[in-house]
Amino acid sequence: MDSDCGVDDSLALSFVARSTGCVLAGVTTTWGNCTAEEAAANASFVLSLATSDDVPVVAGSMPESSWQRGSAHGRDGLGDTEQPRKPWSGPVGAPEKIVQFAQENAGNAELLCIGPLTNLATALALEPNLPQQLRHVVVMAGHGDKRNDWLHTVGDTNTRHDPLAAQLVAESELAITWVGIDVTRQVLLDEGDFGTDVLGRTLRRIHDSYGAQRGAAYGYDPQVEWKVPAHDGVTAACLVNELTAKLTTFSGRMAVQGDTSGPVLRFVGPGHHRIAVGIDASSVRAMLRSSMRWG
Repeated sequence: MDSDCGVDDSLALSFVARSTGCVLAGVTTTWGNCTAEEAAANASFVLSLATSDDVPVVAGSMPESSWQRGSAHGRDGLGDTEQPRKPWSGPVGAPEKIVQFAQENAGNAELLCIGPLTNLATALALEPNLPQQLRHVVVMAGHGDKRNDWLHTVGDTNTRHDPLAAQLVAESELAITWVGIDVTRQVLLDEGDFGTDVLGRTLRRIHDSYGAQRGAAYGYDPQVEWKVPAHDGVTAACLVNELTAKLTTFSGRMAVQGDTSGPVLRFVGPGHHRIAVGIDASSVRAMLRSSMRWG
């Protein structure tokens, strides 16, 4: 998993770590919701709660000079609800770790990318045979073939942070499934979906402010009901078991296009990548709920 471990990333990470449908071989981190080193510390924290301390975490590079920290994920990336993590002192070299993982598991390796595509684009430059080694890559980015006022307003965050990397990945021969916010927006969790163990209670706190901020855009009043979008968790569910998620796709090519809300990945014509069209929201919600209420 390659992640800028923020609020909804924590949900995706705990879901994959607890899933019986795959083996989480490692986590690499990039910048976006926070710095790559902060994301690494966050990922290690979440893995410890999910009793997956043995999963290796490797941090990526420093952010682009133009990067500005947003408010949605808090100052620390996890909603500022938990005790501060210690500064990252673990391994760095995320792109190299992706290459190593692909080479050691050639033909079986799958990669979930739920942050800016900086690490994957660099890995492609380091290893031209990466498309033959990675069996499948699932990416949270883009707007598919849809255009509407809502998408224009929310933008395409992972692409906006590093549009050059996004374009390089879109032009690659990787076997990619693009899952955009037009699809992931369908799943909203409520507080009853989070379990009562330490992980569930912690995830519920981490998501609190994020959910409140998203109310107006997603059609709920946070003063009346507790809800939160599950974007990265939805994308993870599409990798772990796309049949249960009832993922539907079409084949095409994505490219970065300019927009007043920032660069956006959109369908532009025929191609070999898979572009998500829809999911069964209730099935995906049940998948996520089951992982948080596990044990």
